[in-house]
Amino acid sequence: MGVTRLERKGRKNKTVAKVRVATIKRLKTKITVESPNKEVSGVIVGDVADVISKPAKAKKKEAVASEEN
Repeated sequence: MGVTRLERKGRKNKTVAKVRVATIKRLKTKITVESPNKEVSGVIVGDVADVISKPAKAKKKEAVASEEN
């Protein structure tokens, strides 16, 4: 019966360690957002979620269109 408890304890220790490592990795990640108004002020104006949700392709298309004009 002692062997079963040790096996269970080993599995529990592994899962706790995996959760701990995942939490540390999640908290260490740093999200950087490029400011759409960098030429003007370098400060993000508005909600950061809106800036993140905008696709980068749209910015490239706008830049190409402005260069053609």
